[in-house]
This record gives sequence, structure tokens and C-alpha cells, in this order.
Amino acid sequence: MINTAIFAHRGASKFFPENTMSAFEAAHLYGADGIEFDVQLSKDLVPVVIHDTTLERTTNGLGKVSSYTVEQLKSLSAGEWFGPRFKDEAIPTLEEVLIWASENGMKLNIELKGAIHQRNHVIQTIIPLIKDYQLIDKVILSSFDHRVIYQAIQHTPEIETAVIVTAALHDPEAYVKRIVGARGYHFLSPLLLEEEARDLIKSGVNIRPYTVNERDQLAIYMKWGCQGVFTDDPKLAIEVREQLNC
Repeated sequence: MINTAIFAHRGASKFFPENTMSAFEAAHLYGADGIEFDVQLSKDLVPVVIHDTTLERTTNGLGKVSSYTVEQLKSLSAGEWFGPRFKDEAIPTLEEVLIWASENGMKLNIELKGAIHQRNHVIQTIIPLIKDYQLIDKVILSSFDHRVIYQAIQHTPEIETAVIVTAALHDPEAYVKRIVGARGYHFLSPLLLEEEARDLIKSGVNIRPYTVNERDQLAIYMKWGCQGVFTDDPKLAIEVREQLNC
């Protein structure tokens, strides 16, 4: 039985503007197990959902996200770049997404972003919100900044955490479990051999490749027994998983 969880990368971002409520709603309707999205802090230290540290690529704003208050950020269009019918899509706050997820049971992979000097603010702002909505058991915190992951573990050891990597590590089990103390290893596809993946799974590390959008690659990672996959196309991933389980 294939049990690989399907996480819609920035929502169903193949079909909807990334990191918007419409992309998240679509992922839920398609049947994804969870969503992956990015969080950083506004000028007034409110966690907002947007990938880039600057606004130009995915909004009609200019400059750094951290230069604007949440009220100013909410006035921007986060969807018009994708298509005119999405012009009224706003940048979501983390709290909006948590409220939404508390009503439908979706798993949340929250990628922590932001400036290095904001690590403490990120931890002290985001984790209490997750606790307020009683979603600790539904959340994975991940980041390319492994120090912020370490700090999150010290703050709230019961929350699941994962390191994100763009290059193969020499001994990922030792690094993830003993040095950082995380449970998850999110690796750029394809950076693991099958035997390496199976060894990590046996050791209790939750491995999840990103970003997997091809049918054959999705099937491979599911057959390996990866705990999850990140994909822009959750419809395809669900189709592949159902075919493998026939």
C-alpha cells in the first residue's frame, strides 16, 4: 500500500497563483493531503505567506516584503500576475491559513523564511500561533536555515521539523537526527539513490523530495516509501498514487 503524503507545493500552483488561498483551496478540493507554503514577517512582525523576500514576481508591489506593514501588504494583488481573474487574491496571513486548516484537517508544511536576525521573532511569533489553533500535530516546520530549525526544536520539541537541502549531504542521518535534531529531510529531486533513501527511512528519518512534477518520478519516490512528496500538480500525484494502489 502506497501511503506517501502529497503536499501541494505553494498550493496547487500549477493551476492557481502560488501561496494564495485559491491555490490552497484547490489543493484541498483535488484531494491533496497537505500544502506547503512559505512564511516571513511583515514590517510590523506579522507572519505573512509569500515566497520571495521581494514583491515584484508575485504581486503588483515593489521592494522588500519586510518594508511593508501587513495592512499595506494586504492591499496588493497576489494573483493578477497569474491571470486577470485572480486580481483580487491577497497575500494571506499565516493566521488566515491556520484558521482555514483547522476547519478541514489539512497538513501544513510551513517553510520558514526571513532575515537571519529575525530568527527569534520568527520562532516567537509563529509557534504560538500554531499552538493557539491546536495544530501542532498537523504542522511541519522546514527551512534552508538550519539554525532556525534548531531553535524551533529547542523552543517546542514536540513539533515536527525538517531541514531543506539543495545538495547531497555526506551523512544525512547523523546530520538531521544528531546535529540538528530534526525528524525530516527535504531534498532536491533527485539527490538520493534508492539505497540511500531506504536507509534513511529505516533509520526513522522522514524523507520528502521537492519539487516533483513528472509522472515517472512521482511513481519512483512513492515506491521507495518516501513519507511525502512536494508537487505543483497534486492532481497528477493523486492519480499516480491511486494507480499504484490498484
